[in-house]
Amino acid sequence: MIWTIVLLIWLLNFAISCFNAWSVGRSWVETKAAGGWPRFLAWMGAIMSACGFTWCFLIAEAVLVWKLDYLSIEYVQAMLSLGYLVIILPILGSGLALTMDSWAYFWRRRNFRSGAVAGWNSFAQVYNTYQAVSAIPDALDHVIHVFSKKDSDSDSKSVLVILLVVVAILGGVLTTTLIIRATARSHAGAIKGKSWFPRANRGAERPEYPFSQRPRGAGW
Repeated sequence: MIWTIVLLIWLLNFAISCFNAWSVGRSWVETKAAGGWPRFLAWMGAIMSACGFTWCFLIAEAVLVWKLDYLSIEYVQAMLSLGYLVIILPILGSGLALTMDSWAYFWRRRNFRSGAVAGWNSFAQVYNTYQAVSAIPDALDHVIHVFSKKDSDSDSKSVLVILLVVVAILGGVLTTTLIIRATARSHAGAIKGKSWFPRANRGAERPEYPFSQRPRGAGW
């Protein structure tokens, strides 16, 4: 039963990360031309998506190395803690920017979709911040404890932990980049010949940025 719940949560996180990358890709060309705050939000959405994919890949790696008995549960927890420490600050920073913009967008549009996104982002931001206050010190203590062990076996396992975290990060960044580029290419044809700038196209609307967050913890 517990593994079913873990799988469902993992799939939800993965789906939200895909949605974020897709949303960024749809506005990538427009925000590149517009610059300023729209471009900043696009990068925040990309960071959020990359962090989400990183966490998903990290969980998959943790389950795999634990089931194959490559690492003990102590080192698996250290890997999750290290990964959490790497992504939590980018999540909180980008999440704050996206939450503020989602409420501003909801105030302008005042429809169910924008309200749902703003509500979800607010919940995720509060949850992530609350969890970080207690989780960061515990995660840092666990990483320091495991990495401070002085023997050859511990050194090799510590190196493996670091490599797995790096692989998860690279996988998250690469997956986000591929989705953004593929979406931007497919969406470019729909906006070809149009301009985001009001002077060039007074009927054009401001691009949407419905990026979403997802709650996170230091481990499962």
